Amino acid sequence: MAINFTDHGGAVIQFVRVYLIFWGNAWASNPPPTPTTAQVTDAINRIVSGGYMTGLAQYRGIGQGYILGSTTVTSSSPVQGFTDAQVASLVQGLISAGTIPNLDRDDQTLYCVFTPKGIGHQGGGSIGEHTYYTDSSSRRVHFAWVTNNGTLSEVSIIASHEICESATDPEGSAVLGDAGTCSGGGWCEIGDVCEGTDGTVNGASVQSLWSQKDKKCVVFDYPAYSFPIKGVQFTGTLTANQSQTWYTFNWPAWWQTIWSVMPTSVNTSGAQVTWSVAVQRASGAYITYWVTVTNKTNTPITFEARYQALGLWNTGA
Repeated sequence: MAINFTDHGGAVIQFVRVYLIFWGNAWASNPPPTPTTAQVTDAINRIVSGGYMTGLAQYRGIGQGYILGSTTVTSSSPVQGFTDAQVASLVQGLISAGTIPNLDRDDQTLYCVFTPKGIGHQGGGSIGEHTYYTDSSSRRVHFAWVTNNGTLSEVSIIASHEICESATDPEGSAVLGDAGTCSGGGWCEIGDVCEGTDGTVNGASVQSLWSQKDKKCVVFDYPAYSFPIKGVQFTGTLTANQSQTWYTFNWPAWWQTIWSVMPTSVNTSGAQVTWSVAVQRASGAYITYWVTVTNKTNTPITFEARYQALGLWNTGA
């Protein structure tokens, strides 16, 4: 059967806020372990804030994210053959103690737990996983765990898989492979059919993911742009002293975009228009701009609303 993924309408994480938890004394050892917590943190930052997650826009507009914070837990360490329940208990305990932040209002937080080198999951078959537990307020707390073979590239690849699957299917009810797409058990997700095909994006090692748009496994990155990108998005007419708002949607959230309004009616007596721009994060990946233009004169005017995309917001390219 051909590979095919369907969005079943369940929860997704539009704009992931990853909280990193390094579990165990080994992460604080002297000399420090390989990889170090700083190296892992840098890799995750490159994954969530670079071009890799822009490919998820095809899945309900999911976009990039950021690192919310990190903590190293030295009061306990995972046992060989740790379980999902033990990871959930760790996260729940850290939240209860105020060591790490509780869920944000929009439930966009993903708690990502990294184990020390050589510590494996129960059964030994999985090297990473994501799931959730339900807290005392009946909210679903999304978390993932990532094992560690002592190489930064492998930790980064596993984390890229789990973070992106957490975004597209945090509860097993959203973007899932149709029957026959995956051969294994559990949730059939966009990373599961692409394991073993890796690449480098924004300096971080990542796994390819299934692109339903392209019908193949893809190492996502920014589309090819040639900046600056500029033009006239819309034109308008205002009566004397009128103020009106226009909106324009589906602008990539990763563009640095500026707006200006230029009168196309001549008036030699003084200033003709003012404008303001309001921003709506319509989804993780896309922005809606609301442009309000005010005619400052006693006569009708026409104008152009002009835009210029200067580059990528986090690289300056």
